[in-house]
Amino acid sequence: MIFDIHWKRYDAWYDRNRDLFKKELDFIRKNIESFNLGLEVGVGSGRFANELGIEYGIDISIQMLKLAKERGIEVVRGDASHLPFKRVFDAVFFIFTICFLKDPLQALISARNVLVEGGKILICAIPKESKLSEEYSKKKNLFYNFAKFYTSNEIVKMLKEAGFSVVKTDFENLKYGKDIFIALGINEKV
Repeated sequence: MIFDIHWKRYDAWYDRNRDLFKKELDFIRKNIESFNLGLEVGVGSGRFANELGIEYGIDISIQMLKLAKERGIEVVRGDASHLPFKRVFDAVFFIFTICFLKDPLQALISARNVLVEGGKILICAIPKESKLSEEYSKKKNLFYNFAKFYTSNEIVKMLKEAGFSVVKTDFENLKYGKDIFIALGINEKV
């Protein structure tokens, strides 16, 4: 797996690109409400979870989980499509994760099953219609080379198909314009 092999390189991106990372964090912060118990699916090295106060993280990469644990995140090795929890979280986050999943719809359905009634899901992604996704695809980016980008409309559709009510969408400029996209959903019925 690419993230287990190149985990140092992946994590070092955040140090080299502090300004972009800060913009991403600020964008996420402005789009989330307070939460008590959060889970980041695809927690990676724990950079976002640590900064956003997300207590739990799940990932399939052992090397990434080691880094996340060093950052104070309670980690679990597991697959996004089969989350090993039941109705315990009031917030679930997919931060630049959805494009790496084999079955994103199943992962969103699984996320719904770990959320309490009224719990929120936040997806932050590089949308397919952005110039940034085009740049990553053309450059053959080591990590995004394996990604499948989705349009903002496809992400919203997946959330609805998974049973969420979509309450907010937003875009943020990093380099070219509408480079990153957020969709916020609510688990209204359990």
